[in-house]
Amino acid sequence: MRTLPLILSFVLLLVAAAPASAADDAASLCSSPRLAVQTWIDHLQPDTERLNLARLCFDWSRGPEAASDRTQVARDLLSVLDGQGRYVSYAQIPASADWSDPDSGLGRYTLFPTLPEVYVDVGSDGLWRVSSATVASTPRLFKATYRIPLERVAQKLPPSFREPVAGVAAWKWLTLVLLILFAAVLGKIFEFVFINGLRKLIRKFFDSWNAEFERSLMRRLNLLVSAGIVAIMLPNLGLPVRLNLVLFVAVKLTASVAAVLIGMSLVDLIFDAWARVSQETETKMDDQLIPLLRRAADVLVWVVGGLFVLQNLDVDVGSLLAGLGLGGLAFALAAKDTISNIFGSLTIFGDRPFQIGDWVVVDGVEGTVERVGFRSTRVRTFYDSLVSIPNSVVANATVDNMGQRRARRFKILLSLTYDATPAQIEAFVGGVRASIVANPKMRDAAEVHWNNMSASSLDILVYCFFEVDTWTAELEGRQELMTEWFRLAKETGVEFAFPTQTLHLVQNPPTA
Repeated sequence: MRTLPLILSFVLLLVAAAPASAADDAASLCSSPRLAVQTWIDHLQPDTERLNLARLCFDWSRGPEAASDRTQVARDLLSVLDGQGRYVSYAQIPASADWSDPDSGLGRYTLFPTLPEVYVDVGSDGLWRVSSATVASTPRLFKATYRIPLERVAQKLPPSFREPVAGVAAWKWLTLVLLILFAAVLGKIFEFVFINGLRKLIRKFFDSWNAEFERSLMRRLNLLVSAGIVAIMLPNLGLPVRLNLVLFVAVKLTASVAAVLIGMSLVDLIFDAWARVSQETETKMDDQLIPLLRRAADVLVWVVGGLFVLQNLDVDVGSLLAGLGLGGLAFALAAKDTISNIFGSLTIFGDRPFQIGDWVVVDGVEGTVERVGFRSTRVRTFYDSLVSIPNSVVANATVDNMGQRRARRFKILLSLTYDATPAQIEAFVGGVRASIVANPKMRDAAEVHWNNMSASSLDILVYCFFEVDTWTAELEGRQELMTEWFRLAKETGVEFAFPTQTLHLVQNPPTA
């Protein structure tokens, strides 16, 4: 009888100590965002499983009540992260109990910015727990992640399919291979169905259709669709989180690159159509502008596409752009020559001193303008070399645009010998003037005159202009005129002189 009170006292002490122990566990295991998340995840692992601790750092104010249901919520939430390939790095989670979000100032930490539903927050007791909102969202997140119950189907497979291979069940490896093949086949089916509709749509706007462009675009669309199918179905396999992380990075990278390449294809399609339209216009300004705008659009697509790829890989693009802004001044100073060339290109397009195909003389370089870029203007010389002149130099240089001449001057001296008579000279001069007037390539106005009596010739000045568009036509016109003048000289009996000197020898008479 004396021992009975002692036993009852011991039992009461155990009962009173149990809540105190749970409270002590919460105070030690849920005292910071990192400890709360670590307590939840670590105690759901097979080798360290302790379910009472796994559900300890959860805010159950919005249910459920039963311990088994709470355990299932904790498991399902971890399965959502594993299925989506979201590996939780404890080192990135704040370890301070007083931590607050720098943007909102609230005691809240979101595990992944792209999954805002999952976060831990601090309660009125100063302890950190998985939020009640996260608990309420877990069933919805689980259903959205696991659309097909493959685990249940796998239970009906032979035991050999459930044997682990490299730490993963064999049926999961086999299903992963089948999923990739299924995605590729479905992408091909989509390509076959989509391509006919695309042809009809584009042919409403374009007369001609590039088959190579079609194949390229369809391959990229096929790649994008296949990557999307794999991304949707991959969580259902229940692969380990680290393997899922690698696979999701590969899928996101593939889909992002495919999307960027599709954007490049559409840019090419638009500018190819514009180039065809520009061929029917009289001005060459669009021919000069289209290549420059195409390169600018390509650069824009690559820049935006690169940011899109980084964002899909969960890189903080905002912080990256902020860092680039801080280095913008240093970059501008280092690239001042490049910037001056860009402004030079804008000056060229504004003033339009020349167009593509014009014959120009710029800074001692003579040739035909082949391309105007952001940095330089390329001139094809008449000895077929390609000279790149910085646009800043072109903008400040004297540009002699031979291609914009309204007429091409032809100035020549026809030298006759001194034995020509005045009548012959008048006949020759009149014939030369008449040949110029009769030539359809020449202006009517021409100056043909006996201009000078030089040391060894009588000089006839011929000053006239060709109204032709090309240098070849000018050379052909010169040949026609000079052939006519040579024939005229034969008819009038005059001869063309060449530099001569006459030496007179005077012999003194002999002396006596």
